[in-house]
Amino acid sequence: MPPAIQDEAMRAFIATVGAVEDSAPSWCVGWSARELMAHVTAAAAERADLIEEHLAGRPPRRTRSWEEREPPFRALPGGELRRRLVEEAARFERAADALPDDTRIAYTGWDMTARRMRTHSHSEAALHRWDLVGDDDVGVQLLSDPALTEHALAVFAAIPALDEAQRWTGATGPRRLRSPGRPDVVLTPGGQSLAEPSGAAAELPAHERLLVLWGRIPPRLRRPYGRPETVDDLLPRLTGSDHR
Repeated sequence: MPPAIQDEAMRAFIATVGAVEDSAPSWCVGWSARELMAHVTAAAAERADLIEEHLAGRPPRRTRSWEEREPPFRALPGGELRRRLVEEAARFERAADALPDDTRIAYTGWDMTARRMRTHSHSEAALHRWDLVGDDDVGVQLLSDPALTEHALAVFAAIPALDEAQRWTGATGPRRLRSPGRPDVVLTPGGQSLAEPSGAAAELPAHERLLVLWGRIPPRLRRPYGRPETVDDLLPRLTGSDHR
C-alpha cells in the first residue's frame, strides 16, 4: 500500500501527474510533465535528507542545486518516478513531523522551521500542478490561500538571488497588486510587503495574483497574438499605463 500523504496540494499534484502523459508540456517553459515530476520529487528528497541528517547529528551542508539532484530522478522510468514521488513526499512529511518546532534547517540558504518547509512544499506542489493543468476548481482553491501569498513574499526576502525575487527587486519603481478583500501586495526595489489597499494597483483574483508573483501569466490575460509576454509586459496593461 502506498504511503499516505498529508498535504492537500501534494496529493493533488500526485493525482495530476498520474493522469497526464510524461511528455505533456507545461507552463514552465521548456519543461515537460515528467521534468516537473522529477523536480518536485528531487526537492522532497532533498528536504527529507537535510532533516534526517540533522536528526542523526550530522554537520550542516549546503543544499544541492536542482541541476545536481534531479538527473537521477529524470532517468527513472515513468512508473518508477511516480512511485518515488509518493515515497519521497511521504518521507519528507515524516521527517518534518520529527523535527522539533523550534529547530531550523538551512534549505536553499534559508533557515526554515518544519512548518515553513511544509508551506514551501505545499506552495511548490500547488504552483507546479497549475503548470500542468492551468485554472481549475482545485487549483483556484489552493492558489487563493493567503498563506501562499505571504510565503511568496517571505521567499523573495529570504532568497533575493532567486530569479522571481530579482524580477521585483530590480523594478524601477513600486508595484502594487490588489485582490478583493485582501491586503495589497507592494513590491519595491527595497523589499516586499502587505499593506492596506490604497491608490492605483493591478487588480487580480487572489489565485492570479499569486501566479503573477511567481512569473506566470494567467490564461485569461494572455494575448492571443504577438510575441510571448512577460509579467513586466502584463502589469502596465493591468494598471492602464500601457498606451501602445
